[in-house]
Amino acid sequence: MNETAARETTSLLNRNLPNQGILSGLSEESLTNLAPFGHYEKYPAGTHVIRETQKLDRFYIVVSGKLIVSALACGKQITLSVAEPGECLGEVSLLEPGPATASVRVEEDAVLWSMNIDDLRSYLSEHSGGGGSLLMGMASCLAKRLRQANQLIGKHHVPPVETLPEGRDRAITASNTPLTIGFFDRIKKSLGGEKKIKISTQIKM
Repeated sequence: MNETAARETTSLLNRNLPNQGILSGLSEESLTNLAPFGHYEKYPAGTHVIRETQKLDRFYIVVSGKLIVSALACGKQITLSVAEPGECLGEVSLLEPGPATASVRVEEDAVLWSMNIDDLRSYLSEHSGGGGSLLMGMASCLAKRLRQANQLIGKHHVPPVETLPEGRDRAITASNTPLTIGFFDRIKKSLGGEKKIKISTQIKM
């Protein structure tokens, strides 16, 4: 390791975890105790920290910088949120192992602190007080995201444009597809006294 890299590593190790977001419930002492159970890393702008569908085995806390959280929908990358100091990333895959459900890209140079499940278990066993506050912070983060997801679903829900008459079933079609008056509907309206329509039975060869 050269001198410049060594200075950067020392600088990262001397950073304090942010007393905000998921870590807002931890005391300064708990933050100091937590830091050695994970590690710091610097990420330049444009770096993908997490890619959607790829296996993820650790979670991250943003120490500095700004990151964009996005997901693929209808062939487009849709921005879900912006992660800033104190925000956590990847906690779902840490607690429930599986592929990442979103991608995270660094928008502005960032420093992240991360830990895997073994690191978390070690911290919880050695520092139950701080560990309880950390888990509460993670639970609060998950609850916030669930609420945001529900609001997003409600905001983009499109109700049916027109409802079907009582007793009539719709053939295979989307629930919000506008109804159009078909051939036999026109016949019924004609027989009911409305505008007449001419029905030709002539077969042309």
